[in-house]
Amino acid sequence: MTRHVALGGEFKSRGLLSGRSLPEKLLLFIGLALSAFLVMLGSFSFFFLVAALFVAVASILTTMPTAINEGRSLAAIHAERAYRLWQKTTGTDVFDPVHEQIAAERLRTYQHATQNKQRTPNKQATPNKQKTARPKGFAVRRAQRRKATDQQAPLMIGKMSATEVPFNTRERLTVFRHANTAPVFYTAIFEVRGSTGGVVEEDIEDIPFIGFGKVLARAARRTSAISHIQSFTRSVPLDITDHISWLSDYVHPEAHDHLVRSYQELCLDVEQKAEQHRSYWVLRFDNLAALQRAITAQAPGTRAVYDAIVSEAHALMSQAVTHKAIRSFRPVNSNMAAALLSHLQDPYEFSIDDPDHNLDSVWQRLDATKTSKAVLVNNHAYTRVAYIPRHGFMAGSALPVQSMRQLVNGIVPAVIHSVSWVNEVVDARTARAQAVSDRTSDKAKRKSDAEKGKVSDGTEHVMSSSSDQRGADLMPGSGHHGVKWGAYLSFTVQSEEELLAVSTQIESVATDCGIERLIWLDDRHHMALASVMPLGRGIR
Repeated sequence: MTRHVALGGEFKSRGLLSGRSLPEKLLLFIGLALSAFLVMLGSFSFFFLVAALFVAVASILTTMPTAINEGRSLAAIHAERAYRLWQKTTGTDVFDPVHEQIAAERLRTYQHATQNKQRTPNKQATPNKQKTARPKGFAVRRAQRRKATDQQAPLMIGKMSATEVPFNTRERLTVFRHANTAPVFYTAIFEVRGSTGGVVEEDIEDIPFIGFGKVLARAARRTSAISHIQSFTRSVPLDITDHISWLSDYVHPEAHDHLVRSYQELCLDVEQKAEQHRSYWVLRFDNLAALQRAITAQAPGTRAVYDAIVSEAHALMSQAVTHKAIRSFRPVNSNMAAALLSHLQDPYEFSIDDPDHNLDSVWQRLDATKTSKAVLVNNHAYTRVAYIPRHGFMAGSALPVQSMRQLVNGIVPAVIHSVSWVNEVVDARTARAQAVSDRTSDKAKRKSDAEKGKVSDGTEHVMSSSSDQRGADLMPGSGHHGVKWGAYLSFTVQSEEELLAVSTQIESVATDCGIERLIWLDDRHHMALASVMPLGRGIR
């Protein structure tokens, strides 16, 4: 029997604080504290009571996420506008690697000259020697703040460095260190091969999905250093130019016209539908307590953290093969990672299997000023990013676990696109406590609606009952754990005129997957691009 899953259908927020980000919560607390201060300051006078009430209501409304604003609050929208203005002022909305490299070289030249001047005694200094001018500009400031191990990367990447370590006797693995937040976290990329396609029985078809659930459950244990598992797929239309050239040379001149014409029609049909798919898993190590225990178990030294990551990753990926979640895997080294990241930015210039790339020159020119509908890469590749909100799935509908495949291989005619699904695993005890809180809130809402005699179309009843199912799934002894997910997709075209047509095409396919709504991240594509890269990002 085909397995089903309900990805949506719950309330987006419960209570006063639910659904708000940490800055929104801080702003709300400041507003409420200010209103309380006004009440005490005015000794409960009418004017101060009205002012305090206005401040309290304003702080609640401005920090409340609403559906009309795509799940964002007014405070978040205005903060984003101010941030975009800051990006435009500082020039960070356009990343030019050549400009960044020139600024870094100017800074190194100035620092070298300054150090030589400090080492040279005053009596040996040349009086007529021209003083080296201190370089200025935002690019120079960024180079000055950047550590020697950090890459020259766009704003969406921030402080990231890469270290290649041995994975086994034959292969090497690149571990990325992300230092944008404190504490830092690490990620590792693995290319995976899925199950064999074709016509199979339903029970056999469900085996990879059951195996992937077991892998997530293993990572959710408190003893595991892995906090996130990202499933990433890249789809590229198949290029049959070489095949056509071969046919023109080897088809017999006396071949029957109907046969040649039939094969030509077949090639044209295949060209529209055929794609090349590459799948990757990204393991994110953000469970610091478990990671520290794993580091302590390794031999002391600077490589202990990388040895612990390799050991944990090898154990989990091997278990994935054992549970038949995947057929095989291989670690991604620095050259493979450089080729992949370059291709994801500009698929028209870089091949996904180019072995000559290195991570020092992987980032391309990204321009967010040409259009709000996409980010322009190297002046010829337009990439648009969307995310699937929790309320984007049809409420109350249990979807087959295979339904999301259509976003990978069901877009006709084929386009260059990526699908990223980030899973943040949650220990069963923590998830169970959250489920109890949500069930209590939903039960109180159902009771309140019943007392008021409220009549609806059934949507609210389904949404308030979904937490009951979640609570039943997380019963002690079930072996189930919790998960928070974030889903993103992107596509790349060669002209701005194609953006809206392809967006409509993808939205149509998303509807067949049970997705009612996609939110296109307009004006934010240059930042959102990192969410559709195998970096373990995209969920807060």
